[in-house]
Amino acid sequence: MKYQSRQRRREHRQRFRPGRLIILLFGFGIAAFGLVKLLCYGADLFSSRQTTQELREIARETDTAETTAAVFRTELPTPDATPSPSESVPQPEETQILSDDLPAIEYPNGYNFVPRIQKLRKKSKYIVGWITMDALDEPVAQKDNTFFLNHDATGKRNSNGAIFMDQEISLLTRPYTILLYGHNMKTGAMFGSLRKYEKFSYYYRHRLFQFDSLYEEGRYVVFAVSQVNLTPGRSKYLNLSAIQSADRETRKNAINALIKCSMHDTMLDVNEEDQLLLLITCVGDDDDRLIVAARRLRDGEKENSLTMKEQNQPAT
Repeated sequence: MKYQSRQRRREHRQRFRPGRLIILLFGFGIAAFGLVKLLCYGADLFSSRQTTQELREIARETDTAETTAAVFRTELPTPDATPSPSESVPQPEETQILSDDLPAIEYPNGYNFVPRIQKLRKKSKYIVGWITMDALDEPVAQKDNTFFLNHDATGKRNSNGAIFMDQEISLLTRPYTILLYGHNMKTGAMFGSLRKYEKFSYYYRHRLFQFDSLYEEGRYVVFAVSQVNLTPGRSKYLNLSAIQSADRETRKNAINALIKCSMHDTMLDVNEEDQLLLLITCVGDDDDRLIVAARRLRDGEKENSLTMKEQNQPAT
């Protein structure tokens, strides 16, 4: 009897040994896959930082001999052809409707490239700007709204992606609103540092920053740090297309909605005619976004004397 019992236990162990082996191999496989992914991520991070450093060195060069903007003008999208005067059909005077749309604004200096952006475009045709705020010092690219989710600013595949401008933004005239996107990387790369703006002390110290686009340099001041949702009907829903609207009232209401969602109070004056820059990254659920919103300093406005909201004065 004892012999049969031992024999049954031995057979039982032998029967389940292959199953244990499969589980063990499966565990090793998962660990190996995770290690490979970690190594690939580390390699991408190193490559991303190396590329950015190379572009920074180009941007810092002081040689301004090559300043001919016409060399690159053919790379930009051109406006749709408009009919010649002989082809256009004038509208009767009584049918013309007065529009409350914001007018297109030409660049004060025309289509003259910012010198360092001109140099950077020799390295990558995708680069349309540069942003510098605290530790963030990165090129801004533009193609479509998916390419730079996994490619760097030079077009090389990289899981860190790049900071990129919304594909609908045209730089043929000065945009009223510029949308920039970037991954919320745990390493702080791309827009990983935007979460620091959730703390008021950081927001206050770093509310001024620089963004240069193709044809003009610009200083911006942060007026809202907002966590919003892009799904209609959800709490803190924000319609980004409304902020880009040329209709004054629509744009004004969208700006107010953005400010209402802000984590910090601001006395900074913002109106529908201001040029806005929205830095957008993912947080929380799929449709949750953190937006650091800034406006361009107005003509003649000084950093140490920013225009504040007018306070309601008591009647006299």
